[in-house]
Amino acid sequence: MLPTHLSVTPSGVYRYRRRTPIELKEYIATVEIIRSLGSNPSEAHVKAMELGGAIDQAILLTKMSAIPSSVIQTLLDNHSLTYLITAINTKGATWDHVTKLYLKQSQVTPVELANRTYFFLALMPSIFQVLLKTANPELSKLTYDTQLNIRTLLLKLPKKNIHRYRSMNLISLVMGIHQGTLSIPQEDTLALDTINKSLKRLKSLLLFSQNSGMYTGVIPSMTIENKMQSRGQRKEFTQDELKLIDESLESDPIYPIVKILRYTGMRFSELLKCSMTEIEGVLCFDLRTPSEALKTLSSHRVIPVHNSIKDSLEGFQELIRGYSDKHFTKKFTKVIHRHLEDSKSKSLYSLRHTFATNLIAKGIPPEIVSELLGHSHATMTLNRYVKNFPVLTLQSAINSL
Repeated sequence: MLPTHLSVTPSGVYRYRRRTPIELKEYIATVEIIRSLGSNPSEAHVKAMELGGAIDQAILLTKMSAIPSSVIQTLLDNHSLTYLITAINTKGATWDHVTKLYLKQSQVTPVELANRTYFFLALMPSIFQVLLKTANPELSKLTYDTQLNIRTLLLKLPKKNIHRYRSMNLISLVMGIHQGTLSIPQEDTLALDTINKSLKRLKSLLLFSQNSGMYTGVIPSMTIENKMQSRGQRKEFTQDELKLIDESLESDPIYPIVKILRYTGMRFSELLKCSMTEIEGVLCFDLRTPSEALKTLSSHRVIPVHNSIKDSLEGFQELIRGYSDKHFTKKFTKVIHRHLEDSKSKSLYSLRHTFATNLIAKGIPPEIVSELLGHSHATMTLNRYVKNFPVLTLQSAINSL
């Protein structure tokens, strides 16, 4: 059972939400206290209890006439609960000021924090300089039309990892795109998923500002529908292609990792976070208590070890720590581009698609495939009642491959 005021979103993010107590109105200027606490359940529970305890203690202190308001202020400050007062009392809240307040209260993974910091404090100021002639505008300048222009620019920007653009000054890059003197080839532009993540970050910050009284403008729904069916974005490998990959990588140090990904359906990032455990005599990859937060709540699971990869397990955890997600993906991508004819729609993630496709082809029920992949089930009924299959059932499904 979740602590009071703590809930979990469908995507597995824990959220603390409660109406601001009347006693604390002079310290907290928002109607509600809303705080995202990440996707790690144990950490979220602890943070929620600490946050709730601080609020309850502050309420108690307001009832003691001998306690100066500075003591209550300090208590709430220590839990980032009074930053909104400071912001609202600042005339003409600017982008830089609000963004730093927003980042200060963000409870997200280090990777997401780094992505938000780059987007809010590097990319957006460059876009503002081009659109509004200032890198640090007042929030009131972010009109409906300006937000739509931001989306238009994001659609034309290049990916960060392309060398010929990476060395360019960001403002010059954005200016060239905006004025039409620089055209980025379609294959080099940002992926639609990446753009939508950025647009959601922008909307989240503006909602934060709106809830705090710092922004009164309209916030349009700017995310872009992906007309390409999700199953067509990444194709699975054929059996002939898998054979070519095996032959090409057999003597390569990364081959054991590729085999593990192929026979578990794990994301590479999950492999970095899992441990090994034995359940009912079955050796399993264990993601129930990962070393770092996972993508969703459903990602917490166990995956039995396939018979063909038992010899690949020795030292794999030490080996995998030698690679970053991007480095390993890049190395695998080079191999498939070199050896496969149809490689444009395929990537390391295609191993996960292949795992799922082959299980379905073997007649494994979709709910079992969902459990192994760490997906939420297709319907509310399955989500609520069908989960935590016996490990022997999961092992039978895995060994059907």
